[in-house]
Amino acid sequence: ESVQVTRTDSGQRSDLSISPEELVTGDIIFLEAGCRIPADVRILHCSNLEVDNSALTGETIPDMRTSKAEPATMVSTEARCLAFSGTLILKGSATCIVYATGDRTFLGQIANTMRSGPPKSSLEIQIQHFVHTIALVAVGITGCVLLCDLLAPKLRTASEVLENCTTALFSQVPEGLLPTVTLSLMIASNRMSRLQVVVKKLDAIESLGCVSTFCSDKTGTLTTGVMEVQEVLVPAGTEVLQVNAKELQGQGTAGIQALARAGLLNNKAQVLSGPRDATYDVFGSPTEVAIFKAGVAMLGLSLRDAAQEQACFEIPFNSENKWMLTVHRRSDQEFPCNVIIKGAPEKILHVCKDCINFDAQLRELMTRGLRVIGLASRKLTAEEVPDTFEGVSLSDCNFPVSGFDLLGFFAIEDPPRDGVMEAVLKCKDAGVKVVMVTGDHPTTARAIAKRVSILQEPQKQAAADLDSFQVLQGCDLDSHLPEEDFDELSASSKAFWQEAVQHTRVFARVSPLHKRIIVQAYQCFGQAGLGDIVAMTGDGVNDAPALKQAEVGIAMGIRGTSVAQDAADIILLDDNFSSAIDGMEQGRLAGENLQKSIMYTLCSKLPQVVPALMEVFGIPLALAAVQVLLIDIGTDIWTAVAFAAQKPEVSLMNRPPRHPQRDWMVGREILAFSYCYIGVLQCCFCWLMYFMLTPGIGRMVKEYEPVSDYGHQDRVVERTGMTVYYWTLVLGQVAAALSSTTKSQPLFGDGGYGLPNHLLNVTVVLELILSLAVMHVEWTRKSFEMELLPAWSLIIPFIALIGILAIDECRKRFGPKQFLRR
Repeated sequence: ESVQVTRTDSGQRSDLSISPEELVTGDIIFLEAGCRIPADVRILHCSNLEVDNSALTGETIPDMRTSKAEPATMVSTEARCLAFSGTLILKGSATCIVYATGDRTFLGQIANTMRSGPPKSSLEIQIQHFVHTIALVAVGITGCVLLCDLLAPKLRTASEVLENCTTALFSQVPEGLLPTVTLSLMIASNRMSRLQVVVKKLDAIESLGCVSTFCSDKTGTLTTGVMEVQEVLVPAGTEVLQVNAKELQGQGTAGIQALARAGLLNNKAQVLSGPRDATYDVFGSPTEVAIFKAGVAMLGLSLRDAAQEQACFEIPFNSENKWMLTVHRRSDQEFPCNVIIKGAPEKILHVCKDCINFDAQLRELMTRGLRVIGLASRKLTAEEVPDTFEGVSLSDCNFPVSGFDLLGFFAIEDPPRDGVMEAVLKCKDAGVKVVMVTGDHPTTARAIAKRVSILQEPQKQAAADLDSFQVLQGCDLDSHLPEEDFDELSASSKAFWQEAVQHTRVFARVSPLHKRIIVQAYQCFGQAGLGDIVAMTGDGVNDAPALKQAEVGIAMGIRGTSVAQDAADIILLDDNFSSAIDGMEQGRLAGENLQKSIMYTLCSKLPQVVPALMEVFGIPLALAAVQVLLIDIGTDIWTAVAFAAQKPEVSLMNRPPRHPQRDWMVGREILAFSYCYIGVLQCCFCWLMYFMLTPGIGRMVKEYEPVSDYGHQDRVVERTGMTVYYWTLVLGQVAAALSSTTKSQPLFGDGGYGLPNHLLNVTVVLELILSLAVMHVEWTRKSFEMELLPAWSLIIPFIALIGILAIDECRKRFGPKQFLRR
């Protein structure tokens, strides 16, 4: 789509039609309804211009634009003399000058902040550490096997030595890790979808379980997102009449009726009918919808009967003025026009005549977190009515804008969602900080934060110091913002952010830039410099950089823009904070189950490699390479995957989150459990059964015959010993699977965890059936170098299963309770 451009070159004007990509700063462009604005522009002249800024703000209400200059202190996105690339002109036409193109536009700056990839997920960090650890263990064990093969009295060929070393190397690799990780996260994702949490990136599930700081928006996430008028205040002589709005149904004084009518007139909300004109609803900004519905109720009308009179002149609300003004024609010849102004109490009282003092009531309402909107009106005489109403502020209107009569105040609240306070308390029990990050007024934010238990009163001895840090505003952050990263900050700014990260629980009046910096601050200074794992919620285009910066970006499914949802890792279908916390519990469970799966998988690694090491003492090979592969790929892998369906043994939300840089998923405790505890027990039982149930093995150990000199009978004895060792190890792995289902809670007896994982129970039974089938089917028995065992040789090794379970049950009941707790 080409753009009509005017350029001046050497004093010569030229009118061109060029593509948007060719625009440069200083070009004069002409735009009309239906055009998508190709660059950031300053409006020079316009006629009834309305633009759709939903691509930037997420608000679907059209924004009026004017050529009148705005104060330099105004936020650029709210300046009505500017229009931005990517937005759409809905009505009117405009002549504009380009001041930013490409990456320098507002949308381009947002895109630039998102170019850097997101931080590594905690799962990536954990898996990387685990792989490096297992690689070192595998290389070390392979070196030991090579040394033992070279020193063993039984001479082996180079190919046999290579086979043994390769077997030892790959026996340490948990082949089931990839499917276990994937299936664990898929099961967790399926569970989370039932909780209205949609996962876009699977590794975000485990990261959500590690979150230590949860930055949440207020409106629509912690609160319902639906504004409702709670209280109405009107002057009644020398008194203040304060009434619960829900009690006013077509009743009330003349003052209340006048306030209600003004609330309907000075209002841009629209009443639209449903599909069959049977139902009606109000659409518009949440505040105006709340006032409109309250006004309808106060006048005893229905939405269908609520007449919407068009204003003959309007100055729309913006964040700089903090008021909205409309002018309405009247049939009265003496007072042909009525001016109604609506806005912040201090702005409304400033333009009113002397009136009674509302300060105490207003302060009490604001302390409770209610948003107070005042209304006042003034009738214009015929002499005061201009031919054409003009003006964009109180200082340049061509009609009187003082001496208003105060009509009253609406106290509006966006109440907290049901269950949010319980979810916040659940977070605190889980060691997770909940931080409110909002663009709302600090008084309102503080009140809501207290109601949902985000804010608590500081200790008396530290109250004075900490109270100033509990709630910070965007203006408090401006002097401490880093240009690129926090390393470049001064010592005083670093100290400020350290205090903020430790004590602040509410950030109010913040911009999208602030949100991203706040996330970075927690990632840099959290947990004494180690850095917090941060989850961030957002719904608008402006929130996308912060969502991308956080380890877990959470977008809203109802109010969220497509840009925010694209940048996020998780989407809340119901926009509910409680759903995110339920998802956090599932993330912790997924990480816990993955750790237990790895614990189980590593248990067999020691008894798999010890037979190769024992050859140095002249003991025949007790476990062949193909049998190692049969255990790892044929049986263990499916049991490891079944851990994904494991239920929690204790409440996962009653302990601090695991930090991926400090609390390794596979740390010393896990390696000690798998290698030095269960692995050693399995080795002991395997060798015990090997020597007890393999006739002739003692003779072979004494004779030290080279492998090449084995006769038929020696081969039978060797394969019989391998079969006994294999079967005992399989039973030992069954015991390891059951033992690994809990870390500290006993399985049986009083307070026992039991065997609730039916998928694991099935895979254990199938593991035994498969192992017996391999040993008893002739062609598989030959392929895996096994011999048919008598019944008693199959029954006696169950001692290993019972013995390992009994020993571990004693540990869980009488041993240290903190072992494997994290």
